[in-house]
Order: sequence, then structure tokens, then C-alpha cells
Amino acid sequence: MTTSRNHSSGQNSLPTVDKLITREILGYLNFSNGKPDPKFRFNWNQLFSELDRLPSSEILYSLLSSELNALKGTTPAFQEIKQAENVLRIAFKECLPKYKQHHRDLLFHVTEQDFLQPYFLAVLFEAILEQQTPWESDTHVVQGAIDKLNDFVGFRPVAILENNQKMQVYPHEKFRPIPLYFRESGVACGPYQRLIEFTLKTLQSTPNDLLHQAHFGLDKMDEIAIDLRAHDHLHPVNKRTNYMFGEWDPHTIDNQGYYRRFIIRKLILDSLLAWIDENKELPLQERLQDAAAVLSGTMLMASSISGSGPDTHSSETSLTSLLPKVARQRDDYYNRLLASASGQRAERLLKEAKQSQQPFGHIRHYLNLHLARYGAQQVQHRQLSRIYARMGFATAARCESAVIPCTSVRFECEIQWRVTLVHLHLERYELEEAWNLIPEIEDFLTRGIECGALIDPWNILGFQGLFPLFISREDSIPDQRSEVLLDLMEEIFSAYSATLSEAAAQGNNKLKLQISDRFQKLAEKWDRYATTTVEDLPQVNGQDSFESAAHVSQILTEWKNGGESVGDISFWRQHVDRFESAKAYALTVDALLQKRDHVAAIGLIMQWLSQVDQTGLESGPYSIHSVLLQWMRQLTSNLDPKTIAANCLSIRKMFDYLEANAADYWSVPRFDAVLPAPEKEIEDPFEDNLEDPDEEDSLFDAAYENVTFRDSADDGVQGEMMDSGYSSSNSEIESINRQLEPRLKFLNTLSQLWQISAAFFCESEIILHKEQVDDSQATEQSQLFDRSTKQSIEGWIQHTEHLQQELVVLLNSIWNYQIPKPSGDHDSNIEYDLQLQTKFYLMHAIIITTVNCRSARLMLLSTLPKSDSEPELTENEKILVPIYRGVLTRDIELVQKEFPTFLSNISETPLLYTPLDQGGKPNVVLKVRSLQMILRFLLSQLPSLAMLRETWQLLKTVYRMERSSRPEGIAVSEFDRLFRTALRSSLSAIIRSAHAWDSEQLDDEKLIDIAGKLVEKYREQWLKHSRTMRLSSAEALNQEFVWMEVKQFIQQYGSELFHAQYLTLGNLRAILHNGIEQYLNYLAEYHEPAEPMLLLTDLEEGEIDMDEAVSNLKIIFDSVVDKFDRFVEYNSTTTQSDYGEMFYCLLDFLRIEAAYERDDWKMVPLLIAHKVLAQEDRNESALIWEAVFEANSEEIAKKHLKKLKQTESEYKINLPLISDHLNERFVKPLAVNRMMALVPRAMNDARNGNEDSAAFSILREEIERYLASTIGSGIDVPDWMRNLEDEIDRLDEKVTSEQYDIETEIKLSPVPMSLDDIKKQLKLWNQPLARNRKKKNKE
Repeated sequence: MTTSRNHSSGQNSLPTVDKLITREILGYLNFSNGKPDPKFRFNWNQLFSELDRLPSSEILYSLLSSELNALKGTTPAFQEIKQAENVLRIAFKECLPKYKQHHRDLLFHVTEQDFLQPYFLAVLFEAILEQQTPWESDTHVVQGAIDKLNDFVGFRPVAILENNQKMQVYPHEKFRPIPLYFRESGVACGPYQRLIEFTLKTLQSTPNDLLHQAHFGLDKMDEIAIDLRAHDHLHPVNKRTNYMFGEWDPHTIDNQGYYRRFIIRKLILDSLLAWIDENKELPLQERLQDAAAVLSGTMLMASSISGSGPDTHSSETSLTSLLPKVARQRDDYYNRLLASASGQRAERLLKEAKQSQQPFGHIRHYLNLHLARYGAQQVQHRQLSRIYARMGFATAARCESAVIPCTSVRFECEIQWRVTLVHLHLERYELEEAWNLIPEIEDFLTRGIECGALIDPWNILGFQGLFPLFISREDSIPDQRSEVLLDLMEEIFSAYSATLSEAAAQGNNKLKLQISDRFQKLAEKWDRYATTTVEDLPQVNGQDSFESAAHVSQILTEWKNGGESVGDISFWRQHVDRFESAKAYALTVDALLQKRDHVAAIGLIMQWLSQVDQTGLESGPYSIHSVLLQWMRQLTSNLDPKTIAANCLSIRKMFDYLEANAADYWSVPRFDAVLPAPEKEIEDPFEDNLEDPDEEDSLFDAAYENVTFRDSADDGVQGEMMDSGYSSSNSEIESINRQLEPRLKFLNTLSQLWQISAAFFCESEIILHKEQVDDSQATEQSQLFDRSTKQSIEGWIQHTEHLQQELVVLLNSIWNYQIPKPSGDHDSNIEYDLQLQTKFYLMHAIIITTVNCRSARLMLLSTLPKSDSEPELTENEKILVPIYRGVLTRDIELVQKEFPTFLSNISETPLLYTPLDQGGKPNVVLKVRSLQMILRFLLSQLPSLAMLRETWQLLKTVYRMERSSRPEGIAVSEFDRLFRTALRSSLSAIIRSAHAWDSEQLDDEKLIDIAGKLVEKYREQWLKHSRTMRLSSAEALNQEFVWMEVKQFIQQYGSELFHAQYLTLGNLRAILHNGIEQYLNYLAEYHEPAEPMLLLTDLEEGEIDMDEAVSNLKIIFDSVVDKFDRFVEYNSTTTQSDYGEMFYCLLDFLRIEAAYERDDWKMVPLLIAHKVLAQEDRNESALIWEAVFEANSEEIAKKHLKKLKQTESEYKINLPLISDHLNERFVKPLAVNRMMALVPRAMNDARNGNEDSAAFSILREEIERYLASTIGSGIDVPDWMRNLEDEIDRLDEKVTSEQYDIETEIKLSPVPMSLDDIKKQLKLWNQPLARNRKKKNKE
């Protein structure tokens, strides 16, 4: 107990403590040279233990100074107290504040009180005393003491470059962990004292054989310290087995080669304290014993990986080989601890072990889940910080980055929001404001690297973009921090370039020189790291960025001085030799397009294209594809009748220039020398067989075998291309891909340009017909489709046909290319899968390019008058082109006339295909996807023509088409995507038409009534479709007999089959692709005979049929591949995942989720309607819709949650991804719809400089409400957050998509509908459409 007394000097009251303690502390300070003294440390601990609360540094300084003055002259030892006075002053007034300042980045989240721990102060004073210099030299003493204190960084790989230069850890990465225990001084008092004391007792009672196996020697442990650094969930070091639990300090080694200091992570200690605090129904001693049991177990597991010294593990040892040993040691340890318990505690532990199916499973599972939830929150708030920063709301971004402290999140946020504001300032021509942010960005970049928040750039080069987890080379994984830093550098260089260009554009030469000088220095500094030499990483070249920006700024300056004459080709012709990179061209073209100088812009683009061998088509986010599309969209957005003719001429010239300058890029590449030529004749999917019209009277006929359905709007190519630590970059197929992809991207862009042009030509024709002009104008405008224009379009049409034919040849060549079969082992399977996915990706790119060429041909044919295009048409095109022509020219009568024939013609055509990865034929896939493209185009455009009934009839026809052929196996159904397109387009057309009505014609109740009727009609069709759909592989497990068979199979054979190190995504995909029977044969051939596998034995003895084994394994592997993120979470958060025979636990949860998804799927039409209402700003209508939706879905949501809770209770497992999914209760996606609708409004406010945006405030409230009922997962960013960022990408003109777009966005003028029109169509909804009425075409 302490009391207070008033200090004679009038200072605040100071605590009363044992004077003997302070005397001994002060005596050491007055005479010691800083040699570590256990008694001195013990006294500090005793001093703190006497205080009833943690003191401030001011109180400690006053207390000790007061006691020192009282002792002065009382004994010979204190006759002179100058050293003690100086040391106290330096420690509390200089060293502590400067230590905190030194670590303002690494330990930004740590308060002064966190440093005021007894043993930390003891080592602080020891470090100061060790300096042994004149005490008046404060700066030297303080710096020396800080350097002495900063002695820990932990496991941190350091690169050794090719010149054998070993890089060094940055000074700001090192710090002093807070000591919790010294061997000769005891356990430090504080919040962790009792837990550490119980842990030490537990370890002391642990049998020596277990300690020895774990490389843990109590006699070698001089210190236990706590790592105060903020946990970074996404840092690759956390993939190092048991790293989260702690490590032996690799740099504290005795002269015999043993580690002497053990480090525990703060997050682990805090998690265990939380468990102790939450379970107060148990006696405190038992809680401490249980927590200490788990803490000691985690320390032993961490020690098993660290080893007792640097030579414990040989270079041949891998984490994979250690894992089974560590798992066995852990289980042995906990089992022995459980056996040593006695009395009521033993009974309780046995009961809990039975429930959790593991000794101490109750607290081990709590710890895993606590860590997972912490990581999930960090992932979510990290992403929100990024989203807000990219939107331009700095304050909100910084708030999110501070919710869960993490240095990398903080620095990425500080850089990102400043980069965003630079561009926003420049958009408003606020050059000075933008420039003032640049030095701040560089400061955060440097500090971020030096404190370890961002990756050390030398490590990118030294480890080739990988992070070594262990001694063995195979234990390296891709270091995602490399791409984070490279992306940041690209954005920083982009901000510099934009600022430099704006300075040139404004004629501010003084500032231009400042920017240029600083830009060049940063570029030179960055290029020293040579990151561009690392394969498979984005190429960010500082010198290229600087030179490009410098050339652009100089040319813009000269252009400005010359009067900024629009279309001055002669000026740009004089300077083309100064453009040496794709980036330089892109920056200049962008500047010209901002000035709307289309003539000069296209001239530079063509010069760029002619030098593509030297410059390339792309450089980071800059590409010729994006500027071509930007040029075209900008030109075609101008529908002024006075400029239409000139714009049409510019478009024609642009294509002429493209053909003249594109060289090989104008045609499809041939790779006869690289790819084996197909031996058999190649089928052209678009070729009409004139000799056999019965077999090919439709473009869409195809031979199918019966298949079951697989829901998918994708291409059948798996999304994830890479397993950790593997790369296909050096394989032959990857080399082929690198050569082909640029050519395919260009052809894809070319086809998009043709489509946009065709739409513009048709729109222009409509406008010119409507314009009432005088004769002279009419004469000029009538030349829109003169002979030259028609010839140009006809030439383009011919080229699209040629491209399609050549693309089909290329597609078949790639299909026939054989990837070497794997041997069957894990590594060869992953390598095979990587190459296979690359092959599928390449085929996907060819198919999409071909489909886009097909679309371009149809649209171009539609621009020509019927008499001109007729000879060019195939039989199928004779049906399609009039409908396309009617849509593009907004000729409703023409569409209505041709539409019934079109429906009749396609109604029996198959509309399913087997995906490539399931053995589908590429030509069949190409045919079907071409038809799907046509259907999507019509379903998206017909509603804007006021043709709601025709849209519906087409969708019903699609439904019949998908069921006209049912081959067996897996097939891709496109119906869900087509359905969404039709319903969304129809509702949008209705709401947009209503904008022109009287305000009372469509109030919210009437809108809900009309939308409800429309949705109900669509929903009936959706439910019919849903009954035949398989949404996931796990649905099969909801058949009870299948579930029981699979569960029994796992219980019997799972212990040998389902280990996490073998259940990698690439390995499973390769096994499924090559056949499970082949996999079992491989196991039988290569399995170690000394350790027989029960499954192989039973197969050999006939106890189980091969078909039964294959069937069960296929369901299991398919379910895991389908929901691989769920498997990763199960593996990282549950103790059951260590036991393969309990793998059915995961599958049981997947069954529950599959049942929920089935009911969720039924509600899709209602969700689509709500999304449209939100996007169209009908907020009141959306709220009414929500209320009805929630009431109707409440009971069924409760049913699923009840089943989930029962299963969680049965297995003592909680999987946040699945729990969050079911806790959406079907209604949370409605909140995401509202968020998505708010993003454009908020970003528009940010562009206008309004950070107090009302839209953003509402958006933030929506997000906070959403997060309040979400657990989250640390596995990956949630889908709803990805959707928000995708919307930001869509709105951010600086972002260019690297993906192939399946369709070009075609915007046509809508045909308005009256309310009576809508009601009439709804009344006649299911009546057949009239067929082939002879009506005179519009002139």
C-alpha cells in the first residue's frame, strides 16, 4: 500500500516508497558504468510493485530526484551526486522522448506509458551509463543509448546481391522489446505478470524430453520480452509456421551458439488475457493455468521452428518436413499436460477436450479465432482506408487506418490519399496545392521503407520478389509487398508527371524546374534498386518515367509558347523523334485530348504505333489501347450536327492510319515455328456449308452431349493462377503467351473501335435525318455515307472476316499444343496446373477477341444500306443484320418485323457449352459464346427501344435454348447473366422514361407497383431455371445418402489423405484434371511401403471399389476447389484441421452454406430490382422495396442460422466467412446496393473539393452499419469491398483495365415510353409476337 506526501517544493504529491529500494537504484546510477546488474533490475521491479498505479515519467523523475537530493551528503557514497543527476535528467528529459521520436513510425501506436515498464527503464539506464562520456554531451549520450537499446528486429531476411554485397537492416527497423522476465531478477510486474509466472512454472514441470525435442532450454533463457510492434496480418512473415507465437531472438547468441532471449508477440498475450477476462465463471487460478498451458505450448511450437541456435536446422530442412514433427510434439505436450491435471480441473478439462475434440481445444480454438478476427478487422479497415483515400477523403482514410494499428496500412494510406489529392487539385488547376503534397509523399515513402512498413527495395531484387520463410529455398513465397511498393511508385511517378505537365501547361517555368529536379533525383534513387530485372513483377522504371514526363513538359511548354494551335501537325512532326517510350506518348496524347485536339492526338498515336518495336504498346498503366479508346469515345460523344461529317471523316482516316502503321499488329499472329500445326482440317465455326444447308442452316448449330448445369458467368478458366512459391514464367506456354498477348490486345481494341464507330455512324444518321437545315448544309451532310465511306466500311467488314478465320486457326493451334503431363507428385502437379491455366487464359483471350471481331462485323454491316450489305451476308447474317440495323438506327418497326423470325430461327439452338478445363472443344465454345454475345447485346438494347415484351420473349427463348440439349457432365449456363441484363435494362428503361413524365405520374407507390409486376413475371422464369441449376459442388452433399457415404469415407481414410500441405489449389486442380484414378495409381506406385496407406490397402484387397473411392474423392476435392477460401480459413482457425479424419467438419459447414445459397439464389430478381432503384436515385422506392423484401425473407433466414448455430455448437467451430454469409440474412446485399449508388456522387463531390460531402457521410454511415454486424475474415478482402473498389476503378479515368472486355459499352439514345405504353405491354406480356407483317420500311 502506498501513501502520498506533499513535496516541499510545491510539486504534485509523490508516492511514498521503500527508501531502501530508491537508495539502491540511485547508488547504481551514481557509480555504475552500465554493466547489467540483476539486483538493479530487481529493484526497479520492486519499485513499480509498490506503486498502486503506473506512474508518469514526470512523477518518476521527481520522485527519484527528490530522493537523490535528500541523500546528498548523508554518506560518502552520495557526497557527490552529479552523475546520478545527469543520468536521471538525460533518461527522463532527453532519452525517453527521443526514443519515442526515433520510433514515431515503427512504434507509432505505443504510448509513453507503454515504455514506462520496470525492466525497460532498467536497461535504458544501463544503456545511458554505458556511454561513459562527459554527461554534458547530451546528444552523443542519447544517440549512443538509443543505438544500444535498438537491438532487435527478429526474423527479417536480408538480401545478398550478386556482387556479394550484403544489405543491412535499416536503423529504424530495430527497437528494444520490453523485458517481461530476467533469469536472476524474476518476472516484471504489470498486466502479464501472473500469466508469465504460471507459464514458467508450467515449463519448469515439462519433461526434459519434450523440451529437448522443441529445442527449448530453460537454462538457456536469460530473458523473455514482448514484441510491441503492431501486428501486420498481411505481412508474408506470418506465413512462417508458428511465427505468430514468437521466436528466439536470432541476434542474441552466447559464445556457445545458443539463443538466449525469447520474444513473445503482444497480440498473443493480449488474446490470452482476453480469454481469462471473458471466462470469469472459472476460478482465477484455473484460468491462469489453462492460459499458461497454451502459452507454454505456443512457445515450444515457436522454438521448434527457430531452433536453439542458428545451426539447429540444416540447409536441407524445410518447413514442410518440420510440420508433422512439430504437430506431433504439440499433441504430445498437450496430452501430457492434460494427463497431469487433477481434481475438478481435470474433470473439466477432459469434458472440454471431448467437446472440442482436442486437449485444451477450448482455449486453443479461442486463440485461433481471436487472431483470425483481429486479422479480419485489419484487412477490412485497411481496404476501407484505401477506398476512402482513392475517393479523395483523406480524413476518413486516416481514421480507418488507425482503427487496427499497422505500420504498412498507415504509410500506404498517407501516400495514397496525397496522390489522389494531387490529381484532384490538378483537375481544378490548383498547381501550387498539388505541388505542396509531393515532398510529403516522398517523406512518407522514405520513412515507410526505413521503418519496415514498406518492403526494402533491395529485397525485391535480392529475393526476386519472393519472401524466404526458412532456410530451404522451397520455403519461399511471393512477397505481395513487392507489388504494393511498385504500385505506389508508379502512382508517385504518375503524380510527378501530372504535376510537371500542368506546370508546363500553365507556363510556370520556375516551378517546372523545381519539380523536374526533384523528380529526377527520385527516379535515379529508385532505379538503383533494379526492380525491373525481376520477372513477373510490374516494370516501374524511374528514368523512363522522368524522361517521359520531362519530354512531355518541354514539348507542352514549346506548344504553349507557340500559341497552343489545335491541329498543328507541323509542330508535332518536328518533335516526334523526342518520344522514346510508351509513357511519353501516352502522357502527351492525354494532354492533347484534354485540349480536345483530336488531330494532333491521333497523329502522335500513329507515330507511337509505327515505333512499337522500340517503345512497346504498354508501360504500366499507360497503353495505346486506352488512348485509342479515349480518343474514339471523346470524338463520338460529340453529336453536334455541324461536326458529325468532320468526325466521321476523322474516324475513317484514323482506321486508314492504323492499318498503315500497325504492321504485324494489323493481322493475327502465326506461330508455325512455335506451335505444332494441327494435323486435321480445322473447322471454322462461322463457315456456312453450302452443300449441306440442313446441317448448318443456323450459325448457332452445335453438337452437344448431355451435361448437367454449372452456374457461371465466367469462361470456365479458373481465376487463381498461382500457388504460393511457384511460377510458370519460364515455361514454353508462358513464353508463347507473352508473344501473343500484345497482338491479341491490339486486335481486341481494334474490334472495339469498329463497334463504337458503327454505333456513331448510325446515331449520326438519325440526327441528320431529324435536322431541318438549309440546302447547302443538307448537301454537305448527305455525304456522310458517300462512296468513300461505304468503301471504308466494306474494307473493315472484310478485315473482320479475315481476322476471325485466322483467330480460329490460332485457337486450334493453341488447343492442340500439349503441356507435358505431370509425374503425379505435389510439385509437378502445381507446375502442370500453372501451365494449364496459362493455356486456358490464352485460349480465353483468343475467343474473346474473335467474339468481339464478330460483333464488330455485325455492327458494321448494319451501318450499310440493305442494298449495299445484302451481297456480303451469310444466311445467318441475313437474319441478324436487319435486327442490328433496327437497334442501332432506333427503327422499332424494323426490329418488330424481323424479331419473330429471329426467335424462331434460334429457338432450337443449344446454348450451353462444356468449359475448356472440363474437356470442352474450343470451336463449340466459340460458337456458343458468339451467340451469347448477340443475345446480351439485344437484351441490353431492346428495353431502351421501348420493347419490353420483345426483351421478355427473347429471354424465354434463351431458357428453351438452354434446355434443347442436355449433354452429361459440367456445362456453363449463361442464363443467369442474360437474365440479369434483361431485367436490369428493362427496369432502368422504365425509370429513365419516367423522368420525362409529369411529377405525379410515377410516384413511389406506382413505381413499386410497376416494378413489382415486372419482377414477378421475371421471377417465375428465374425459379424455373433455378430448379435445374447446381450452384456448387457441395450441394451434392445435401443428399443424405451421399453425405453419409462421404463422411464415413473421410473418417476411415482421411487421416492419411487430407493434409493441408497437399491440399493446395494447384495440386487439387491438377488431380481433378488428370483424373483421380490416375492420382490413386500414382500413390500406389510411389508410396513408401514401410508406411502403408489404408485406402490403398483396401483398394488392393477389394474392401472398397475404385469407383466408390474416386466418386467420394471427386466430391471432396470439387467442394474444396469451389470454396477454397473456406478451406484456407478452416485450416488457419480450427484445431480440427490438423486431423484429416475430421475433414468432414468443413464439408458439413459447406453443406449448410450451399443450402443458404440455394434460397439466396431464388431472391436474385428482387435484389436486381433494388439495385436499379438505388442506382437510379429512387431512394424512397428502394426503401419500400427493402421493407417488403426483409419481411418476406426473415423466417427462412432464421432457419438457416439455426442450423448453423447447431453445427457450430456440435463441432466447436466458427468459420467467419460462412457465418458472415448466412448472417447477411439475404438483406445485407441491399445495403451494398445503396453504397454502390453513393460512390459516384461522393467522388463527384471530392472532385469539386467538397470533403464535407453529404453523399460520402451517408456512404460512411452505411459502411459502419454493415461492419457492425460482420465478423470478417483475414483470408481476403470481402466481395462487397471489392465491388466498391471496382466502382471506383470504373469512375477513375486514370485506371485502365488489364482484362479483356467481353462486350464494348455501346450507348444509344433511348426511345421514351409513356406510362400507358408500359401498362399495355405488361397486359399483353405473354401473348405471341406478330410474325413477318409486311410493313414499309422507314425511309
